[in-house]
Amino acid sequence: MNSHAEIRVFPTPRFRFSTDTIPAPDRIALWREEFGQKFVRLDMEPLDDDPLHYDATFQMLGDASIGVGDISSMAFARTKTLLQDGNDNIVLLIPRTRVIRAELGSFDETVQPGACLVRRSNEIGQTRMKPGHFVTLALPVDRLSSRLADVDRLSISVVPHADQTLRLLLGYCQSIMNTATPLSADLGPVVQDHLLDLAALAIGAHRDAWHHAQEHGIRAARLEHARAEIRRNACNPDYRMADLVRSMHVSESYIRKILAESGTTFSTLLRDVRLETAWERLTDPRLRDHQIGWIALDCGFNDISYFNRVFHKTFEMTPTECRARLSKTEFLQ
Repeated sequence: MNSHAEIRVFPTPRFRFSTDTIPAPDRIALWREEFGQKFVRLDMEPLDDDPLHYDATFQMLGDASIGVGDISSMAFARTKTLLQDGNDNIVLLIPRTRVIRAELGSFDETVQPGACLVRRSNEIGQTRMKPGHFVTLALPVDRLSSRLADVDRLSISVVPHADQTLRLLLGYCQSIMNTATPLSADLGPVVQDHLLDLAALAIGAHRDAWHHAQEHGIRAARLEHARAEIRRNACNPDYRMADLVRSMHVSESYIRKILAESGTTFSTLLRDVRLETAWERLTDPRLRDHQIGWIALDCGFNDISYFNRVFHKTFEMTPTECRARLSKTEFLQ
């Protein structure tokens, strides 16, 4: 690959490609040839006169992948020439902010933000997308077809944005991609299996696959959903299990069960997120003038004595000692 077209490789199979790293005179040609046709196996071209922008990160999971990114207006096509690569993956494309238009044979439909376009990679077709954010999954047809009621009839379809399984699938993908470090090699196959479960349910799983997904992919996605909701609301001192139950539309006993299976509880997760947030704020130079008690309250703790006690037990230092480390670090720098 031309040295100007930078693909950053992370410690485990996660890749980022950005057109911003390519000099302007070579940008379109290298992006189409090196990234489009060789990596994602698509013929790609800009659709307007605005500067080309494509910035996406891909998490590889064996023969599956998740991609998230932002793009300018462009078209993606599987051409007759590209079909010779033998790739017959099933691809799920979810526009997050703008519509996409998909064409394959007699199929010509506009897909709204949050909905999901499902297509086979072994047929000629084109997708046009306006500038915006997207999530995409590429899943091996052999493993997914074993879960589907009738994969032979699947050519191209749309899953509506209101589909609850699609929402779980999207949330699960976002949780994976939002982690600071890529997945470990031993966890990759487990995550891939969960993605296949969720994708099959959204597309149309047969009965046995449906039951399998309830115990595996659905549970994993709801566990990640619960964790995300707790992280998002942890600094609210009035946040309770009832609020989590209401937001997830499941029973309290179900949430308690999936949390217990992962070795934790609602109160433990809530406390840990609040402690992590407190640590970040105590070591933030911009907040050095904020009193420790104020930070504790702002992180959701309404009992300063309790905060001091659990902080010391967790980090083996007091909040005051934690803040002192910040000053020492700055001095050494």
